[in-house]
Amino acid sequence: MNAAPGTGAPASAPESGFDVDPAYLHAAREAGLAHTLDGRTYVADAYLEPVTGEQQCLVEYAHPALLADPPRLLAAVFSLRPACTSAVVRTMPDTPSHPALGPLTTYLRYAPAAELPPAADAPPVGWDDGRLHDASVADWLARALTTAARDRGQDAGPAAARDAAARLMADPSRRSCIVRHPHTGVPLGHATVLTDAYDDVSGTAFVELVDILLDGPGRTRAATGTLVHACAGLAAELGLPLLGNVSHPRPDHPGGPDPAARVVAALQAGGWRPTHLYRYAERP
Repeated sequence: MNAAPGTGAPASAPESGFDVDPAYLHAAREAGLAHTLDGRTYVADAYLEPVTGEQQCLVEYAHPALLADPPRLLAAVFSLRPACTSAVVRTMPDTPSHPALGPLTTYLRYAPAAELPPAADAPPVGWDDGRLHDASVADWLARALTTAARDRGQDAGPAAARDAAARLMADPSRRSCIVRHPHTGVPLGHATVLTDAYDDVSGTAFVELVDILLDGPGRTRAATGTLVHACAGLAAELGLPLLGNVSHPRPDHPGGPDPAARVVAALQAGGWRPTHLYRYAERP
């Protein structure tokens, strides 16, 4: 949602999170995307979800007082964009949750208190600079996109997932780190990043960890840690923060209470810190 390059000089990521940049609000007003409710500003526009094709109204910013009353905000948003079947609203980590807005995506910044070295039993990893494993990476990305959509109870056809994966693969800033079997060298998984991601709302450049997937058995935790270590090292070389995200399933997901919440908690224990969230509401 927020990997599109912006304009102007990139800023470093604020420690407290990805707060709104006044320049963003000015640009939104100039573009006619800033609206008012009860004298307070929110920024909204239609958005076509690329995997599911769902017409959404994307609210990239809303005044905290509006976020305190989501039903009223959503009523205004759906009135503004009658063709949209759902709304996606950006909030900050300290925004109180509300039943009207379920979790969709949590963005986190990797900021460990101390960088740990890779585990001794971790399988070898390396950047696929020769693009030798593009076919495998494209397949892993398509599978991740399909799974995320399915967990939301949405239909993601194979062709749409492959097309979305192909767009990620074609991004000139895309780099993939590959986990290989220690004896055979067969690729077992990947971490794929975009090195020129940009958050327009906060005016922040960053490295986005798009996906980590381990296809082989065993050593999953060690391999994941090594992949994150490699991505963090690349981000540090570029002088940028590393961000990843966790997709949440629908509240009625058959897996029970939001399993993604456990993933977020585990990531926080490992040094990741939430920066912002996207929440979801269907049109009544």
